[in-house]
Amino acid sequence: MKEAAKIGAFILLVFFFVHYYTMLSTLYGEGKSSAESDIRVVREEEAKATRSRAVRGASLRGCIGLSELQAFNKLRMSSNISAHDCVRRCQKVDYSFAVVRTVHRGIGCYCSRQIDYPLSNSRCVGRKTILLYKLLDCGLKVNDSTCGLVCFDSPGTNSAVALASVPGSGNTWMRHLIELITGVYTGSVYRDRAITQSGFLGELHYWNDGSTIAIKDHNFPIMIKELNTTVLNDIAKYNHTGAILLIRNPYDALISEYKRLVTNKHLGDIKAKDFSEDSWEVHVNKTEDQWRFLNTNYIKYISPLLVVHYEDLKHDAKQQLWRVARFLNADHEFEIRINCVLRNQEGLFHRHSNSSFYSFTEEMRRRINSNIAEVSRLLTLYHHPDIPEQYKSSYTF
Repeated sequence: MKEAAKIGAFILLVFFFVHYYTMLSTLYGEGKSSAESDIRVVREEEAKATRSRAVRGASLRGCIGLSELQAFNKLRMSSNISAHDCVRRCQKVDYSFAVVRTVHRGIGCYCSRQIDYPLSNSRCVGRKTILLYKLLDCGLKVNDSTCGLVCFDSPGTNSAVALASVPGSGNTWMRHLIELITGVYTGSVYRDRAITQSGFLGELHYWNDGSTIAIKDHNFPIMIKELNTTVLNDIAKYNHTGAILLIRNPYDALISEYKRLVTNKHLGDIKAKDFSEDSWEVHVNKTEDQWRFLNTNYIKYISPLLVVHYEDLKHDAKQQLWRVARFLNADHEFEIRINCVLRNQEGLFHRHSNSSFYSFTEEMRRRINSNIAEVSRLLTLYHHPDIPEQYKSSYTF
């Protein structure tokens, strides 16, 4: 009996100990989970506040106090302005820093060329804060003082949105227009120094560092004919971040790219004496399917996707650039910038051509027209603007 009582008491003691330990663990775990949840909420609120204060062409460096504000030059501006307006004004007068102070009647704007004191992020609390922005590299894209500046964004600002097209479709011209209308440089996967020397300063930035607003890319998926499958190696990186697909009449794109290959330049035309029937035929036979393959795969596999037709861009640049700016979430200065864009829309790489001696055989036309029909079918199926009638009706499918 005594032995049984001892065993019972021991079991009861163990049960009590386990129950007590479990209760403490639960309470501690709940407290820890609650604390972690509170920290996460605070961090999310801080990140949300930082995003809401983001300004194109500037990097938010922290906040300053009223005493430091005295070292800045106040600009005479309406109080009914945005932080973006303040940053742009400071950039235009060649300052390095901008300060945006929220006051009861709006915003006060201040500029400075240097600061010599540490910043404090602890002051970036509440609505009435004094935000300090470091101005990023900017410049005038064209020789027109009425045009806005074009700047780099702070790294990490933008997602990698492709500006995709087959060669010869006007990609570089579109980059010129995008930079003018958005005020942000475009990038590229190619790092072409010749392009850089012509003012496309984002060319040498890493393609997905987030400092540029759209990325030039002519790459297309690999088709493995033996397996009858497509490997989305080079375009899959744009799924979810999106792409602008620039489509041009394949006949004109083939001619434009042939000129670039022969002259090794983005500008100029070739003369009749430089034209070779044999090299022209090799070029068409080698590249005609690239037009169909790149366009169909972007249409089928990349989202979000904005389709822009080169011919529509030439016919109504304002309407097409409005679509582009909205797609890139960069339409806040559209009405201010569009007149400058329309005055300077040609750019340095918009080639004027003479295509009188280029010929397409009946077999070439049959294959190219078949490609046009396939792309047209997919554009309609996926609810994108169909190819323009001015070249759709020019060829017999």
